[in-house]
Amino acid sequence: MAKSADSGQASTTRRRGDRLVGTSRAIQRALEQISIAGRGRFPVWIHAEEGIEKELIARLIHSTSEWATGGFFALDASIVPESLLGRELFGSAAGGIPALPSAYEGAFERVQSGTVLLERVETLAKDLQHTLAAALDQGSFQRIGGSERIALQGRLVATSGTALDVLTSDGRIIPELCERLRLLEIRIPPLRERKEDILPVAAHYLSVLRSEIDHETGKISEVRRFTREALDRLHTHTWPGNERELREQVRAALQLAQGEELGPEDLLLSWESSEEVPSFREAKRAFEREYVTRVLRICSGNISRAARIATKDRKDFYDVMRRNSINPADFRS
Repeated sequence: MAKSADSGQASTTRRRGDRLVGTSRAIQRALEQISIAGRGRFPVWIHAEEGIEKELIARLIHSTSEWATGGFFALDASIVPESLLGRELFGSAAGGIPALPSAYEGAFERVQSGTVLLERVETLAKDLQHTLAAALDQGSFQRIGGSERIALQGRLVATSGTALDVLTSDGRIIPELCERLRLLEIRIPPLRERKEDILPVAAHYLSVLRSEIDHETGKISEVRRFTREALDRLHTHTWPGNERELREQVRAALQLAQGEELGPEDLLLSWESSEEVPSFREAKRAFEREYVTRVLRICSGNISRAARIATKDRKDFYDVMRRNSINPADFRS
């Protein structure tokens, strides 16, 4: 769920893929906690590694609450420049920031009684952490440079890949903010610790992504299932990138698949033993080279058409070819 720094207020309509999939106890517990969170407006803390659907969880909390008609705003604190983070969260009064003289509504004001998702909250500067803790404690805040106090009606969902106690003990989160965030913690273990969830998640992505690609291309995909060998490989792979890695593997395979089944070679999961598994960087490079090679083969070496299929800028696609020493002339008939 990659987002840009200016991800802004998003649609609150429930999307087809918006459900937490899995049979593990951790997922069942998370679903119970989402239900609890939906009955109140207190802050929620999500602890999960990169690649786990933290925004999905925040959207589920939002959509199952009594305040689902409010806005939803996602903000990654590690991406937005430090000088603008306070403005993005709390807004600024006219003249409050000399370089930005116009008044500006921040996320908490914009969502009204909705939800603000703040990812990587530990990257907030300490003074902004104090401001956020005070706003949560007092139930109100001021725009930067403003004097009027504005009621804090929205809910904060904060996330990190590190446990809250660890972030507090090593000084990355101030104790005052920790106390406000620890009311309800939802922890999702990495996918490698939830082996029973891998195949249900893969099947979910196969269904959802197939429909998305059918809609994008205007064609009906023939793919209906994974082969038995592919299911075995899916289950044994360690998935260092968690659900995001699994989703992108399935998406890439669907874009190039031929026939009704996806095999391990389509998913680039054909290693036979743990000793033969390359590093994540090596695997990423191998996937990149194999993907570009297969797209060029389908397009008979036509770079512009290949870039469109890969949904990449032509120059970016050419850079990938050059990085992998791939010559498009090799694929022209």
